[in-house]
Amino acid sequence: MKIISWNLNSRTNKETLRGQSEFLRSGDFDVITLQEVTLNSEPFFKESFKDMFVLSSFDLVEDKSILVRNRKYGQIIISKQPIKFIPEQCKEIPFPERLLSGFIASNGIEIHTTHVPPGSSNGVIKVEHFEGLFSYLSKRKDKNMILTGDFNSPKLELDTGEVITWGQKINTSGEPRISVNSKWKHQCTGERWDLAERNIIENHKALGLQDAFRTKNSYKDTSGSWFTNEGQGRRYDHIFSSEGLLVDNAFYDHEPRKEKLSDHSPLVVEFNILRFLA
Repeated sequence: MKIISWNLNSRTNKETLRGQSEFLRSGDFDVITLQEVTLNSEPFFKESFKDMFVLSSFDLVEDKSILVRNRKYGQIIISKQPIKFIPEQCKEIPFPERLLSGFIASNGIEIHTTHVPPGSSNGVIKVEHFEGLFSYLSKRKDKNMILTGDFNSPKLELDTGEVITWGQKINTSGEPRISVNSKWKHQCTGERWDLAERNIIENHKALGLQDAFRTKNSYKDTSGSWFTNEGQGRRYDHIFSSEGLLVDNAFYDHEPRKEKLSDHSPLVVEFNILRFLA
């Protein structure tokens, strides 16, 4: 199974959308998961991939008038094999359209894709999203799962495997300490923020999951998927999977970002599904 996770940066320009679609088509992916889809771009992807099976988180929103400002982003899952909405969609996060869950009966795998709201503009909503996501997946950890998306975390990863979250700061001695942005200090403690991010990014084994990219590449690979104006890479985009799924390959494809199709580099992972099903 070849799967891709890509934040589309809410692009709506027709030429850019065509470029995104052509890139996705060229990869011959079995499963495509997309974040930062908008009500303006969603119809394009549904039409472009009408020969496949498409789920959209917007289809689960009865009142579309709420999909504005910080709530304008949706998720899409595209699959070669029939995929259906999981009836128990997550209701434990502030913006439910930020997590989309489907089930592929042919291989018995659940596909979940999410876009965690950035803390810089959403404050404690980011923390509540991580907490709700962890709670939701904890109830499903006996399932075979793949979790993809833009998690806006971690802040930093060291080659030792140490994770620095956005509930921490690096002091002048180079040591991490618990700290929360002063803008949100009355909403959330640094300890809560740190734990919320860490439960998924670092402690995913508690959910029976592995970090596919790290499983294949270890912490010596310093690849990023999103870059600051100063060129610092942050590995915000992840694919986690049940530990029984063998990872054959995992890499960030930087070409579509360099071609300005998005400000994120998509993550591509190939799983040995035949050995899993044997």
